[in-house]
Amino acid sequence: MKVLITGGMGVIGAEASRRFVREGHRPIIFARHRDEWLIRDILEEVDIELGDVLDMPRLLDVIKRHRVTHIVHAAAFVGAVSAANPALSVQVNVMGMVNVLEAARAFDVARVVYTSAKGIYGPVLGEYGAPTYKPVPEDLPKNPKRIYDSAKLMAEQVGLYYQAHMGVDVVVLRFATTYGPGKTARHGKMGVTSQIVENPFNGLPFRLAQGGDEKDDFIYNKDSAHGIYLACTAENPNSRVYNIGTGVGVTLNDIARVIRKHLPRADIEIGPGLNFLGMPYPASSVYDISRARAELGYAPQYDLERGIADYLESLERLKAS
Repeated sequence: MKVLITGGMGVIGAEASRRFVREGHRPIIFARHRDEWLIRDILEEVDIELGDVLDMPRLLDVIKRHRVTHIVHAAAFVGAVSAANPALSVQVNVMGMVNVLEAARAFDVARVVYTSAKGIYGPVLGEYGAPTYKPVPEDLPKNPKRIYDSAKLMAEQVGLYYQAHMGVDVVVLRFATTYGPGKTARHGKMGVTSQIVENPFNGLPFRLAQGGDEKDDFIYNKDSAHGIYLACTAENPNSRVYNIGTGVGVTLNDIARVIRKHLPRADIEIGPGLNFLGMPYPASSVYDISRARAELGYAPQYDLERGIADYLESLERLKAS
C-alpha cells in the first residue's frame, strides 16, 4: 500500500501517519505548510510533499510520482477561521474533496478514506441527548449548524456520489470528540478535551465555568488513526459511512479524576451542568459504533484510563525531543 495522507502533519493526520509507519508503510504526507512538531519521531520514515488540495496539477503530480494506491483525506479548514471565512471554508473543505476524488479517479486509486466530523449531525436532541444519551446511529437525520460542519456533510455526499456513480471506492469516517497532542494549539477553544490534560501537565490551572456533568464520547487520536487504518484495509465494506468513537459516555469530571491519578497536584475546576464547549445548541452525544465493529473490525483500543496515560507519556516525549 502506498498511502497519501492530506493534512498528514495535523492532529489526526499525524497519528494516522504514525500508524501507517508502524504497520510497515512509508506514507506520503501532503500539506500546505511544513509543521513537523507532531511527526518529529517519524520524519525519516515518511515523504513530505508541500501543496494545496485546491492545486489540482500539484495533487496529480504527487499521486502519479509516488504511485499512490490509497488516499486518506484529512486536510481541512477548521475552527474559528472557518467560521469567519465561509466562502474559503466551502472552497477548501468541499472543492478540496472534489479534487481528491477526481485525482483518485484519474489514477485508479484503490480507496479514498474521508475524515468527517460529528458536527454533521447538528443539535443532539431528545433521547440522543442528555440525560439518556441513546447511542447515535449513522442514519440519524443531519442538521449541521456551522459552516464547517455543513461543508463536511457536503463533502461526504460528494464522496458517496463518486462511490456510487464514478467508480471511486470511498469510505467516510465520522469521529466522536477527539483528544490528543496538538489539539489545544490548533483547535482553539474547541480543544477543551486537550486543554484539560495539557494545562495541568504544564503546571497551569484548568478552569471551566460549566459542563462538568455532560457526557460525551471522547476518542483518543490513536483510536482515530486505528479507524483510518482499518478503513483503508477493509475488504468491500458494505455501508461506506461509519461512526468512529468509543461507544461510552464520560464527563470532564471523569477525565479530571484520571488526570489526578497521574498528576496529584493538578489544579482543575469545572462548573456543573451541561455544554462544556459553550455551543449555542446541545452537541454532545455517545456514538453507536456497532457498524464499524461489524464491517471494519474496529474496536477502541484506548479507554479513558489508557488514553490519558498515553497522552501524558506522549507529552513527555514531545517535551524531551
